[in-house]
Amino acid sequence: MSSNTYSASEQAILTTLLYSDIFSFPLTKEEIWEFLINGKKIAREEFDKGLSSLKKIIVFKDGFYCLKGREAIILKRLQNASEVEKKMQRALAISEKIFRIPSVLFIGISGGLAVKNVTKDDDIDLVIIVKKNTLFITRLLILSILESQGVRRSRNQKNTSDTICVNLLFDETALDWFATFRDMYTAREIAQMKPLFERDNMYQRFLSANSWIQVFLPNLPGISLQKQNPISNLYYDTPARKLRNDNSKERFLSMLFLNFFPESLTRFLQMSIMKRHQSIETISKHVLAFHPYDYRLKTLKQMKLKMLQFGLLTKI
Repeated sequence: MSSNTYSASEQAILTTLLYSDIFSFPLTKEEIWEFLINGKKIAREEFDKGLSSLKKIIVFKDGFYCLKGREAIILKRLQNASEVEKKMQRALAISEKIFRIPSVLFIGISGGLAVKNVTKDDDIDLVIIVKKNTLFITRLLILSILESQGVRRSRNQKNTSDTICVNLLFDETALDWFATFRDMYTAREIAQMKPLFERDNMYQRFLSANSWIQVFLPNLPGISLQKQNPISNLYYDTPARKLRNDNSKERFLSMLFLNFFPESLTRFLQMSIMKRHQSIETISKHVLAFHPYDYRLKTLKQMKLKMLQFGLLTKI
């Protein structure tokens, strides 16, 4: 079939399901709507009509939609539901300790857990934003906490189940760093991030700096002026928690480090070590991205092939 065969709503729905199918993950009706991939908004009634008219291509079962012939991924998602909650609680407990570092402004979940797509063997990916001129000293403090809790994921570790991987750490001067990769993959990574803790309205500042993602995901509500609970927050009633009691050992020790250890020295020492093993990682004064784009080009290539297979336009 060619793209001319599909209506605008059918193309958008099918494109969204094809993208999710790359990760072997079925979607609920609301998830399709929320993450609908299209160049412009579609009326809800047109969306409902398009979903109904694709019955020959897609399947609805147990509350989830997927491509016909891929029903097995629905059972897989249902079986992994308890693991999602377990890992989420672990992420919350560790993140609360990390957030007691005064220079940490935001902690969010990314990767598979962010979209409830994890298995028992998966790790937990965190995105952390810090105050300017504190990136490396804060990273040192974060790693110390992870080590003390026995949950730090180390390089080349084989068993990574329930370990914590801070795969993206950047400071508040680099909120728009993602804009370097303006495509569907990056837009989805931002949109599906789950906020856990924040200071200084950082989550909203981050979304505002990346409002371009609406070019790919037009149904995301009010990215630039978001005042209601964000669509990407599926777990909690507020966009990000704030600590009520900040009198802790972690906070006290962090204050000592932040006040007496120079950022320049910790940056020099850490960068010297990191660059010995650097491959595709981003290592700079303001951004440390260890593997968030390992799969970016591969995913986009797979998506184009899938879209060609179904006769869809491939501008993604």
